[in-house]
Amino acid sequence: MQRLWFAFLLLLTGVRPALADNPFGLMLWPTGGEPLSLLAARTAGIGAAWFRPPAVRADRWRLGGSCPDCAALSHLGLNIVLTVRSDNQVGQPLDEDAYRAILASILDTWKPAVLVIESEENLSPRFAAAPELYAARLAAGCALAHARGIACTNGGLSAEAAASLTWLSLLDEGKVAQACEFARAAFYSEGDPQAGAALCGYRASQEVPADLRARMLANADRLIAVYRAAPIDALNFHWCSHDAAALATTADLLSRLSGKPAMSNEIRQRPWDADPAYVRPLLRAAFASRLKVAIWYSLDAPDAVSLFNEDGSLRPGGRAFARQMSGRK
Repeated sequence: MQRLWFAFLLLLTGVRPALADNPFGLMLWPTGGEPLSLLAARTAGIGAAWFRPPAVRADRWRLGGSCPDCAALSHLGLNIVLTVRSDNQVGQPLDEDAYRAILASILDTWKPAVLVIESEENLSPRFAAAPELYAARLAAGCALAHARGIACTNGGLSAEAAASLTWLSLLDEGKVAQACEFARAAFYSEGDPQAGAALCGYRASQEVPADLRARMLANADRLIAVYRAAPIDALNFHWCSHDAAALATTADLLSRLSGKPAMSNEIRQRPWDADPAYVRPLLRAAFASRLKVAIWYSLDAPDAVSLFNEDGSLRPGGRAFARQMSGRK
């Protein structure tokens, strides 16, 4: 019955090969026992070209293991953005030789278009404490990926750190008015929509107290040099603000700081900030900013909201996403 439903869904959605100039994708993870192939079909059906499956844990991967979902995903014409995680989890770090062997096996099995190495590494205790360890991890991972014709990128700066780095860099550049405007747009909370206005009192980054600066950046400033020197194909960051102009400013700034094109494997709306009217402007800003990949985080979670209902039907935000993919007004 499940196979019949999957075949029907393919016909219904009109799956087509991913277009080379389409940077958009979805992160859809099973929450109720759905097959990954069904979620990938929904991704293709909405008009996206990229798919982010659940992260693969390197420390749990078995050499010679299989991937039942990989064959089904390869027939959908989607580009896979695969996150491989290990050291950002609590536990004994992997030996680097073992890591390389495991990662090679994962890449040969999954055959992704883009390898994402770790996740929000600026918040990872091990890598945040010693950025040079993460630099070595990027070098090893990218070498294996590039040998297989696979692009590679970092795990993704956390959304708060990416926005904070942008704000402080605008101050460093003497763009005080733009920094204030950015702070108002990017820093807000459910309980305080005007929280960013408090940052407008700073007219130079040197005025920002050291403890506040460290808390906001969360090691992002230490990792920029790593990204600049690393053989990554793009700088990956996460985003959760509804302001499209702030997203564009951040993408441009991170690209200039790192000397790499920008991408995002996680653009999400928080449940209390999930107005469907924000969806299309964010997608347009991502495209105008020439993000190499722009993955929408479509999952119901404490800090995110899905584009789909449980039965697979589109919510208002999902319909806005689909309209943008189709070019309809």
